[in-house]
Amino acid sequence: MGDQNKAVVFGSSGLIGSAVCKELIKRGYSVTAVGRDREKVRQKVPGASEYYGFTGKEGDLEKIINGSIAVFNFSGAPIFKKWKGNYKTEIYESRVDYTSAIAEAIKKCQVPPELFVNGSAAGIYGYDKWDDREITEDEPAAEDFWGVLVKEWEEAAEKAKSDKVRVVNIRTSVVLDSSEGALEQLVKVFNRGLGGPIKPGTQWFPWIHLDDEVGLALFPLEKKDISGPINASSPQVPRMNEFSAILGRVLNKPSRIKVPVTIIRMMFGEVSDLLIKGKKVIPAKAEKYGYPFLFPDLEGALENLLKK
Repeated sequence: MGDQNKAVVFGSSGLIGSAVCKELIKRGYSVTAVGRDREKVRQKVPGASEYYGFTGKEGDLEKIINGSIAVFNFSGAPIFKKWKGNYKTEIYESRVDYTSAIAEAIKKCQVPPELFVNGSAAGIYGYDKWDDREITEDEPAAEDFWGVLVKEWEEAAEKAKSDKVRVVNIRTSVVLDSSEGALEQLVKVFNRGLGGPIKPGTQWFPWIHLDDEVGLALFPLEKKDISGPINASSPQVPRMNEFSAILGRVLNKPSRIKVPVTIIRMMFGEVSDLLIKGKKVIPAKAEKYGYPFLFPDLEGALENLLKK
């Protein structure tokens, strides 16, 4: 049995990874924070017990992981930025290849962790088309780029599964935070008086407050029978028209201008499909196991994030 107090977090310098580290520390865990840049990790996560910059050398990951109770992986190149060049390769390698390396290291550990939580994505359901169905964890993977990517990403994580190791894939929707990601960019547009729904406006906008993203990531520590995929999305899934109206109300800014798809593509490039073609992803499994959402409704979440 591993150290019941030691948790390892990969991707610790990112938005979700750093937040997971801080909550684990708050709960009394001894956290090993790992990222590609050790000094950046140290700055983002004060209070961790150990810091590592992953070099990719054979055996490094195994040494870092061995003897821990749980491993969390939220590594990966940020999605919501204007990509240049072959973004698909970087997105793929920073997720699938890195996750596969972690899973292989877990398998080699003399004392493996009891739990491996991998930060996956609701993109597994695809963006090639959208409709009004409620999407639960039982929905099969889509066949577009995002569906194939996330399917292979989760399969990489599942390599760690054994009679000793439980694997959970957190299928993250759009994470709302005031300092990074999609919301930060949308707020800039609204503050210039140019806010409004992204056309056509009838698409769904699955979202989750950063605090609930972290809460769901740590939920399997308490619920020992949870494994497999979990949709990380709020129970209240608005259409883009409704999301825009609520955001405008919270910011006290107009939200009447329908934003052309071309503008969003200028801001986010090809990854803008995540905002343009959203599906009604619901947290069926989280609700089944009784996860207590801190911010189940959109207005309350935006008030919390934007009026601190």
